[in-house]
Amino acid sequence: MSPTGKFTLRLVIYGAFLLYLVGDLFVWHGFLAGRMDAYLKPLPGPPGDNSARIAEVYGEPVTANQLSRRMTELKMLRQPPVLDMEGGIKLTHELDIPGDLAPRARYDLIGSSLLRLKTSVNDLQLPNRNAEAARAVEQIRSRFDGDTEQYLKTLHGQKLTQEQFQKKIAARLKQTEQLYRATAQAAEASDEDLKTYYNLIRDQLTPPDLRKTRHIFLATLNREEAQVRQTAETLLERLKAGESFSRLAREFSEDERSAPAGGELGWISPARAKETLGLALADVPDNRPVLLKSRWGWHLVEASPVKKGKTPSYEEALPALRDAARSLRKAQAVGLYMDGLFEEAHLRNRIKNKQGR
Repeated sequence: MSPTGKFTLRLVIYGAFLLYLVGDLFVWHGFLAGRMDAYLKPLPGPPGDNSARIAEVYGEPVTANQLSRRMTELKMLRQPPVLDMEGGIKLTHELDIPGDLAPRARYDLIGSSLLRLKTSVNDLQLPNRNAEAARAVEQIRSRFDGDTEQYLKTLHGQKLTQEQFQKKIAARLKQTEQLYRATAQAAEASDEDLKTYYNLIRDQLTPPDLRKTRHIFLATLNREEAQVRQTAETLLERLKAGESFSRLAREFSEDERSAPAGGELGWISPARAKETLGLALADVPDNRPVLLKSRWGWHLVEASPVKKGKTPSYEEALPALRDAARSLRKAQAVGLYMDGLFEEAHLRNRIKNKQGR
């Protein structure tokens, strides 16, 4: 065949192929169009969740119910711990950061979908986590003290079977492995970086001065203060006369936590005691009981000599420095990795917001 004939034949073949593509995709909706629709068609939502779709990520829906649950989780996570009047820990009911949680919750849900899809693409490169997931399920099941019915009822409330629950845990473990592999190298700090970090925070590493302290506490709440003070002064005289501090603490102290231990409070920072309790612990003479007043009552206090805080050397601080630097760099690396997933999805127009909430 002549060159002109070959060129003409190729032109006819290419033309016929292009005509077929146009017809398949836009005229009679054939095989190729069906495959494209299957790829681009939104996936079904979670079983039993018929709430509105607020977004789609590569066709995978994010629903209003998921957003509501995530906002509830964020509210719980963002309740900061604070000291109560007894020095224990409690949760406040106020958010540490005011404002609408919906944008953050939406971002978290879309990020979770992106990571899940990225992990599924790399599934064959990741280790099988079924055994670990099975152990995790058994540990969770053991918390129900053998009540299988209650355990299955709880799963049903989450619209999950035990098999689905185990697969969900295995998938989460794989996602964690995907993140680890993507960020492990960036999370390691060099020796030079660690030394620089140590020099920057060296003064902050010095622990506070401490005194080993014990007390006998008598509350003044709803009592005549003069009478409580008289009782405290009587106990002080008994201590000066040589009676056992531990025995008197167990018998008279109204601090329910320290009284059974003979009034022992452990090693306490005088500065912290002044700040939280209003106790001038720094002024207490070594190993001699004295009477101090706080906002809640009278304290018979005895304290050891001050143990001065010593700044750790670089070698002593290195394990903690390495852990702190690894955690910080890991968080930064995860953030950058997730930013990359978002950027890729936006460039491909694969994140579609459905409503303004």
